[in-house]
This record gives sequence, C-alpha cells and structure tokens, in this order.
Amino acid sequence: MYETFFGFREQPFSLTPDPRFLWLSDTHREGLAALTYGITRRKGFLLLTGEVGTGKTTLLRAALGQIPPDTDTALVLNTIGLSPLDLLKLIAAEFGLEGKLETTADYLISLNRMLLSRLRAGRNTVLIIDEAQNLEAGALEEVRLLSNLETDTEKLMQIVLTGQPELMRKLSQPGLRQLRQRIAVEHHMLPLTPDQVKPYLAHRIEVAGGRYDEVFAPGVESVFYWFSQGCPRLISLLADRVLLSAYAKQLRPIPAEFVEEKAKSMGATRAAGISDDIGLEG
Repeated sequence: MYETFFGFREQPFSLTPDPRFLWLSDTHREGLAALTYGITRRKGFLLLTGEVGTGKTTLLRAALGQIPPDTDTALVLNTIGLSPLDLLKLIAAEFGLEGKLETTADYLISLNRMLLSRLRAGRNTVLIIDEAQNLEAGALEEVRLLSNLETDTEKLMQIVLTGQPELMRKLSQPGLRQLRQRIAVEHHMLPLTPDQVKPYLAHRIEVAGGRYDEVFAPGVESVFYWFSQGCPRLISLLADRVLLSAYAKQLRPIPAEFVEEKAKSMGATRAAGISDDIGLEG
C-alpha cells in the first residue's frame, strides 16, 4: 500500500521469516555459524534458544539455505500437548514414512532403516523441532532416544531443538540431564543493542529497494529501541505501522516525534491486551 510512496519494491517489515531480510548482528552471526557448523559436521544435537521475536526461525532458514544440497530436512512445528508416541508419529509423517506403524518400536525401527538408507546414499538428515519448550519431559526423553540412531562413527540424524528460554530451564532438570549432556552445539539469541537498531532498519529498507535517509529522519532509532527493547519483531511491527500512517499523511522522511506518537499508541494497545496481530510465536 505504501511501497510506491517510499520507493520500495516490496514491504520491508513483513513479519514472515524471509532470510533475505536477516541482518546479521553479532548474535545472529554467531548463531548462523553454530547452526551451519553443527549440521554440516553432523554433530548430533543442536540447541537454539532466544526470547520471542529475536529471529530464531529466520536464522534457522538462513542456515538451511547455506548447507549442502545433500541434506534432507523435516520440521515439527506443533509441539503442544504431544505424547512421546504422538511426537514420533509427527516425525514419521514429516519424513514420509509409510506402513503399519503402531508402537514406539515400530517407529524407531522404520526411522533407523530410512536413516541408514539415506546415509548409504550419501545424504545428511536434519530434524528440526520448533517451540520445543512446549514438549513434556517424556517427549523430550523420546527425542534423546532418537540420538541413539547412529553408526559406530557418526550420527544418522542431526536434531535441532529451538525454543524460548524456558527450554534451557527445562533441560536443566535432573531427569533430562542425559539429553542436556548430548547437546554438542548451542546458541542463545540476544536482543539488539541500541546502536544496532539503525543498521537493522536500514538493511531491511535497502533489501526492499529504499533508502534509509529518505524514509526516517535522524533520531528515530532511540524510539524504536524504547518500544522494542531490541526485539527485532517488535521493531518491524512498529516500523510497518509507522510507514502506513506516514503514507496516509504523505509524510517523509518520518520524524522521531511521529514514531514516538505511534509507539505510545501501540504500547497502550498492547498493555490493554489487544495484541492479536503482533505474532508472538517463534
């Protein structure tokens, strides 16, 4: 709607996890390196955590875009209320396993055969379990048992657990210490710092075909940080709302006062619990 007015080819602040718009802060760069290394070197268990909206899903997609094409991936998204057997059923469905599978042993045997076949074909296999903090201890223990699918020299499957900080606290429980000890590579995403807000905004605007100084006037960065506390998703949310309002008023570049007014309005809405379109997952 506002793209032509600001000179964009596309929306710069969409909340979809498009790797093209990923700006590599220090924490994102370290996370990308950790994921790529863990997957390509077949390290087994990988852990990626971070607060809501810090860019875990986008980072994961960027990592998958950098790994060799001989890698097969499966993604489990719906993790709430899963029993251990339910989790195995979802994993089997993602890998396209067919046949009469009823018990845990059935699923493990079928998975093992599939993974050995892929290994013989020279392929790497990656299982990604998103929002893993929702899994109960029994389901997480089932994930650990999947890591037993291995040869004498290498893991048959790389397992990436992603989730919010509660996942780290859950994994610290004594009953899950065996799983915790198997995590070979891990990274915790941090929010952006105040001086990283401008590069983040500028990168997304440039990818969309615009120029930062033609969109925002000096001084807006501190307002974006105040509103978001460095959360990339909230920065993008505010920016999108600001651009729409500025377009309606035919205003550019957008001054800090205008951004602050919108931020305060959105802050009051969020405080009242009206946050349906903020998208607080991932």
